[in-house]
This record gives sequence, C-alpha cells and structure tokens, in this order.
Amino acid sequence: MNNKYRKTMASLISMAFFLQITASPVLAAEQASGTTIPVVVSPVMSLPTISLEKAIEIVKHNFDIPSDLTNFTSNFSTSDDRQAWSLHWNNTDKPGDFMAEVNAVNGDIISINNWKDETSTTSSSISVVTKEDARKICDTLLNRLLGQRAQNMKLLNNDQQIVPINTYGPVTYNFQYQRLVNDIPFTANGANVQVSGSDGHIISYNLNWSDVKFPDSKDVISETQAKEAFTASPFFKLQYWTPEPYRILSAGQKLNAKLVYQLVSPSGGAIDALTGEPLTLNSGDWLAETSMSGGMGGKGDAAGSASSAAQNLTPQEQREVANTAKLLKQDEAIAAVKRWISIPDELTLRSANLSTDWRSADNRVWSFDWFNANRDNSEGQAQYMSARIDASTGELLGFNRSYQSTAKSDSKLDKTAMQKIAENFLQKVQPNKFSQVTLDTADSPEQMKIAEPVGTGSFIYHRVVNGIDFPNNIMAIRVEPSDGTITNYDLNWSNLDFPNSSGILTKDQAVEAFLKNRPMTLTYVRIFSNGIPGDVRLVYLPKAKDQSNQSFNILDAMSGELLNFQGETVDQGPQPYEFSDITGVVGEQEISALGEAGLFGDFGSSFKPNEKMTLGSLLRAMYLSRYGVWQYASLSDSEIITRAKDQGWLKENLQPKDQVSRDLLCKILLRFLQLNKLAELKNIYQVNFQDSSDIPTADLGYVAVATGTGIVQVKGQSFAPNEVVDRAEAAGDLFRALTWRS
Repeated sequence: MNNKYRKTMASLISMAFFLQITASPVLAAEQASGTTIPVVVSPVMSLPTISLEKAIEIVKHNFDIPSDLTNFTSNFSTSDDRQAWSLHWNNTDKPGDFMAEVNAVNGDIISINNWKDETSTTSSSISVVTKEDARKICDTLLNRLLGQRAQNMKLLNNDQQIVPINTYGPVTYNFQYQRLVNDIPFTANGANVQVSGSDGHIISYNLNWSDVKFPDSKDVISETQAKEAFTASPFFKLQYWTPEPYRILSAGQKLNAKLVYQLVSPSGGAIDALTGEPLTLNSGDWLAETSMSGGMGGKGDAAGSASSAAQNLTPQEQREVANTAKLLKQDEAIAAVKRWISIPDELTLRSANLSTDWRSADNRVWSFDWFNANRDNSEGQAQYMSARIDASTGELLGFNRSYQSTAKSDSKLDKTAMQKIAENFLQKVQPNKFSQVTLDTADSPEQMKIAEPVGTGSFIYHRVVNGIDFPNNIMAIRVEPSDGTITNYDLNWSNLDFPNSSGILTKDQAVEAFLKNRPMTLTYVRIFSNGIPGDVRLVYLPKAKDQSNQSFNILDAMSGELLNFQGETVDQGPQPYEFSDITGVVGEQEISALGEAGLFGDFGSSFKPNEKMTLGSLLRAMYLSRYGVWQYASLSDSEIITRAKDQGWLKENLQPKDQVSRDLLCKILLRFLQLNKLAELKNIYQVNFQDSSDIPTADLGYVAVATGTGIVQVKGQSFAPNEVVDRAEAAGDLFRALTWRS
C-alpha cells in the first residue's frame, strides 16, 4: 500500500472521527469503582472531563501502539452531544498508522484504526486465524472495553458475507454487534470490528453508544398486531420494476419489467409499538438504522471510396454503418433542441457526442454541451447549457441550463402556477408519454430525494402502466419561481414488455411472504432531524435474522420470493460456500478460501475435489474473482467463454463443458496474469521434467514460468501435459494465481 493511499485513508478516517455522533454513559475502566461520570450534552466548547494525557493512557492500556510510530498528534472536537479526543500515531519514514478517538466525557474508546503493512511479513494469503478465532478475539475486546455493557451486545449473523480473494495478504473478518436494551435491539447503537486473518490484530473498531431515555416496553402491541398494521398500511405497493443494469446491454438485449411488491417507506415500514400506527416522520427526519447514463460521428469520404471500403467490413460492421447512417446528423439534432428551447448567442458548442444509450444498445443519443466562451458573468448572461436528443426520433430527452434572474419584482410564482407551466411544457414536448404519467406526491421516495424547501418548482412524474405504478420511468422538470423559466428537464423512459397482472399474489399474500423473510421485530430506533439526534422510539420493523438480507425490499409478485438488486431471487444470488467434502484434501485451505469468496459454487456445499475441472467452471471463477460476484454471477456459460476470449485468457476454440488439461491450465493462468508475453519468448526455456519431450515446443515457456513461479504445482518428476486436472488441483493453482505477487 503506497504512501498516497495511506494518507488518503488517514484523512478519511479522521473525517469519520469528527462526523460520528456518539455518547456513552459509563467509562469501562471506572466501572469497578462504581464512579458515575456526568454526561456533557452542550455543544459549547468546554474543558473536557478526560484530559489528553488520560485519553492517551486509556488507548495505550487497551492497545499496543507500535514503537516505531514515533510521530504523534491530537485534536479535540465537540458537536451535538459529544466531545472527543482524536489521537494519531505514525511515522513518515515507515509504513504504519494508528488512530484512536476517545470520548472526552467518559473515556470510552469510540474508534481505532490500526493499519500496518502485512505484505512484507506475510508470504501467504491463507488466513492463520479462523473466523471462529476472530469472533472470540472480538468478544474479548468488547468485554475489555465495555465491561458489563458487553453483555448487552449481540453479534449479528454474517454467515452470508463474501470474503474476496486479495493480493496483499490474508482476509479481513468483519463483525457487527448490536446493542440490546431490555433485550430489545437498539439499531442506532452497536459496534463494528475488523480482525486480521494473519495474526488476529484488531484492524478497526467503531462504537456507537448513546445515553438517552428509552420508552417503556410494557404496553407494546403484539407482533401479530404489528403485522396486521403493516399489512393495512400503504408501505407495500404493487409496481412494475426493472433492475438497474450493471453493464451496458448488448444489441438486441433489453430489460425485462417485473411485477413486484416493493417496500416504499421512509421509515423502513416501522409500526409504532405503542400506538399501533405507522411511524410518521417529518420532513428532514430519518431513522438511524433504516436501509433505505461513444464516439462522435463524422463525415465519410466520397461515395466511391466508401463503397470500396465497405467490401472489407465484416457483416456486423456493415450493419453498424448502415444503422448509423439512418441517425440524425449533428446539425439536425441541434435543430431538434432549438425546436423546444433557445440556445443563447453567448454560448459556444464545446462538445457533441453520439453514443449508445446505456439501457439499450439499439438506441443512440446525441449529447451537447455549450459554455460561455467569454466567461461573462454579467447580469442576464447564460453560463452553460447541455441537452440530449434521441438520435433516431429527435425526441428531447433532457436539458440543463444556467439561470440568472432578470425579474424586477420580488414576487414569486406559487406551486400551482409553476406546476401549470411544467405540465404545459411536458404536454408539448412529450404528449403521448405525458398521458402515461402521474405526479409524485410530496412524500414519495423520488420527491423526497429533492433537497429543496417547500414551494420551489421541482416536479417528478412517474409512469403508470395498466393502472400499476412504474417508478423506474420518470419525467423530471424544474421551474424557476421568479419568472417561470424552465431550467431542467429529464426523461427516463424504457421500451419494455410489461406482463399482465393475472395470477399474481394479493397484497395480503405478498405481505405474508415478505414477513416470513423479514418478520416484524420489536426494536428501539432513534430519529434524526436534519442530522441532529433526537428521540428514541419503540417500533416494530421488518428485520431479517441474516443481516445480509436486510436491504432486500422487493418481492416477486408471481413467485413470492425476495429479489436482489439484479432481479434474481436472493437464494440464487452470490453467497459464500462452506464445502463439506474437502477435509484432508490437498489444498483444503485454498479451496475453503475460494468458497468464502463465493467461487466454485457449481455443486452448492459440495466441491467434488476429485472430479475433472471443466473450462466453464474454471473461467467463471477467474472472471468473478476479478470483476465481482455480485455484478456477474448471472452470466451464462457461453457469456463467460466469450468474455474470457475478449480478455485474451482463452485463445483455443473450446466449449464450457470441455475438460482442462494441465498444459491448458498453465496457459490460461499466465494469460490471466498477463505473463503470456514473457512465456512466449523463444529459445530461452528448458524444463527438467522427465517427460519434457511430451510438452509442445510452443508451450515450454508457459510450463517453465507457471511451475517456476510456483503458481502451478506438480507432484513427482513428470508434468503430464495432456492429463486432465481435477477440481482440487486446478482450484489450488488458481488461488496461487489470484494471490501471486511479482
């Protein structure tokens, strides 16, 4: 890790220290004496109860500060209901950094961050410390720092946490603890701990512990009553929905609209546990726990030369040329902009871009940017403007322009007048689409994203299909209240097939299915108003036992299954694998680490180490390890093969079910590491295997480099290039490739 990265991380951590809102009632070190320290809640700067010297002593008593971190600095901050010392040890000449924050009122260690360079001390990415060992280390830490309060901390389930393979050392284990009050979770309070898999040292620790009054829980409604209130509430809505594409769709591909029930509630679906009514939040309020858009076209040469060139184009290239020829030219697209809005004379066109719509490779968009070349800031002078035009139809897709009021009066248009101006414009620009939308209410999720005071002229309209909301498609527009100028307009619209609603679950059935995964749970929550911590409320919230499923709020209206962000059922999404059949297998630790990274889940909890490795399985693990299991787990076998060829990993004409020979394994792994050019150098390699004559001459370099670096490990004196490798051998070699450092 380089110095620039360490400094950046240090800055971010320091910023987090100052922004974190925390207060704690009791100093763990003082609990034995029974001393109670008063909590200072005034944000006014005052002398801290805990001195800087005492804060340093508290940290050094609980953590070993490396002796070579000789530089020390400190800061004191106060905000809202907290005062804190920030302490920082480092050494500009050596890698390493230790930061800590101490509550200046009661001496709680609020956070620590302990970074040290493990690359020089660790030669393997295999964890010495197991996950269970790491959990025990966390429990010991909490008992030491929190004393009796540690008994009121519950470890949240993290069995579904994926641990990616990295190239700079063993894994980092992450644990999240939640505070319990009267055996009821208080979701605004808890602790997060990171433990190194190399030696078990604490990498980071963060504590949130507030000294607040908690509502009595003796008169709360039952879970059944909370469930009935949730069912009757407007939280769970039938909608059309499309997952956001995580990659640009290829030609001919398009998103599929799904009918879903979605939890759309600023409070996360909270039911007040004392009144039995949905929890109402004011504007600006939020709960502390709620998990809540190519190349530029140009002129061709003369017709004769263009025709001649076309003879050398592939069919796909010719098709692209033909399709592009049908699109609006640049001046035609600009004329389409001017049809609806004027372009001020003082603005100069600075960029024009014809590109593929990220939602569909079949759609092209012209994008333009104009700027004031003279940078004239005088009154009434426009400064910039941008616009987007559908390159096929000439539709105005959006614009954004600077605004300087020239109104002579202080009077402003009211909301009704601005809405009329907005709708008149939308009716003219998109008459057909405007007939398919409805205005979002002030408390809708999209409108609540607009951080503006009431009375300003921002309006969002979402699409309605077959009488069912489709919030993924919207029209957004802004009207200036001083004179009615429209400064922003944006259209997000998809050409989709929408399934009909026959055979879907009723709302009651959908709620029943949803609450099986996320049952109503009695919970303390803290309300923040405009960032300021406020009262604690006792509510029922739909909460999953597995913390990794907390954020999944979408239920398939046909199957009743929870969907992840890509529209797949949660159970089919990426997950870590704990293989039950690798005990005693050569490479057991490496295979286990690959499973924790969500790789090689072909057979679920079985790895089948003695079966032959197929090309599709190997390349899938390689691709997901590099580009992410969440983004690409749904790729088909044929897509994996295509992408592996695009990456240059596979040059042979093979199929996903083909088996992998040891010779092929060497070539694929070295191409993956971009060592193929080195391996292809001629007449410099020799290998000492007894069957070296069986190795193709062109492959000698691959075999020499792969075995010489230790990436591919071979038993005995024979290499057996044509022998098909089993899954255990191939997985072990892949792990060494993933963690190989030159």
